[in-house]
Amino acid sequence: MRILFVTPEPPFPITDGARLVVANLARELAKQHRLALLTFSVGEISDDLAVYFEIVRTVPRPTFSRWRKRAQTFIDPLPLLVRAHTSEEFSKSLCELLGANQFDVAHFDTPLVAGYLANSLPTVLAPHDTLTAHLQQMARYAPRRKQRLLARTQISRMRRFETMAYARATRVVFVTDREKNAFQTFAPQVDARVIPNGVDADFFAPRAVAQIPHSIAFLGVMGYAPNASAARYFVQNMLPQIWQQIPDATFSIIGREPTADVRALSADTRIRVTGTVDDVRPELAAHAIVVAPMRAAGGIKNKVLEAMAMGKPSVATPEAVEGLDARDGQEIAIARTADEFAQRCVRLLNDANERERFSHNARAWALKHSWKQTAAQYAALYQEAIGEFRVRE
Repeated sequence: MRILFVTPEPPFPITDGARLVVANLARELAKQHRLALLTFSVGEISDDLAVYFEIVRTVPRPTFSRWRKRAQTFIDPLPLLVRAHTSEEFSKSLCELLGANQFDVAHFDTPLVAGYLANSLPTVLAPHDTLTAHLQQMARYAPRRKQRLLARTQISRMRRFETMAYARATRVVFVTDREKNAFQTFAPQVDARVIPNGVDADFFAPRAVAQIPHSIAFLGVMGYAPNASAARYFVQNMLPQIWQQIPDATFSIIGREPTADVRALSADTRIRVTGTVDDVRPELAAHAIVVAPMRAAGGIKNKVLEAMAMGKPSVATPEAVEGLDARDGQEIAIARTADEFAQRCVRLLNDANERERFSHNARAWALKHSWKQTAAQYAALYQEAIGEFRVRE
């Protein structure tokens, strides 16, 4: 197949979950198919793009003045997130690519580019998670009142946009049943599918390093409101209970763009906020356990997949393991309350044999959830979209 990827940002370098998905799909699909890419440029372009994509077309991301942004907050029918990716040059480039090449299918990544959905060929839209749900989480968990209010002004516009845009795609694919079901509550007519993310178990492999006793790690982009909220929640509700039983327990918050309130947590010397690190693997390997205390669901938590692939004993909320078939008490420990979460952390920190059991089971589970399997499911969905498109014609 010849597959055109349309994305809001280049998939390489991999800096977040959205890039992670497209990058790994490209690595696998390029082995058997011919790929092209249309994306917004955000600085220097990685050489990795040319390895996997025969055609790479980049367009500068639009810029808007502060006053225009303020005006659009109140009068623009499009959500701000979508407007920020609206470009005549991007639309023109898409038309040129479609006119000059015979693609079999187009993969539109995230709702940010859903406004460009073409009707001249089969299209697969991959939202990962709905932006409507993302805004609802921002309205609840963003640290600043201004951010919460802004999110509330955008929710209805985003719901309207997603409902109309997704209906134009030949196929829509989410990463969890929760995301699919949440979307279909306001767009039941859309035929949506579910394909979970994979994990690169060769890259995220166990490391034989000395571990810091009684150490706990949390991994994530800390500029993302649900992650920042989860870190604060753990410090305020779980750590005090853990410290009552293990006074020397330490907590590391690993991830770029920590917000001011997350950085402030390091006022306690037992809490460390790393900010950006060149490689998260040595950080994860050095800690006894990993936690994912998420309260807001949204997509698959790749940080959980990566920790499990490294054989790290992990404690997570149900929201953090949405879309994963890992078993509580076998591959991962799932806790539904703050008290239960703290106690499961204490047990793992104090029991080396229990950590070893979870480590072995988590690694074995991750080896069965490769990106090769995920890419094969996408390839099958592309073929399905092609067949559906031909029937419509």
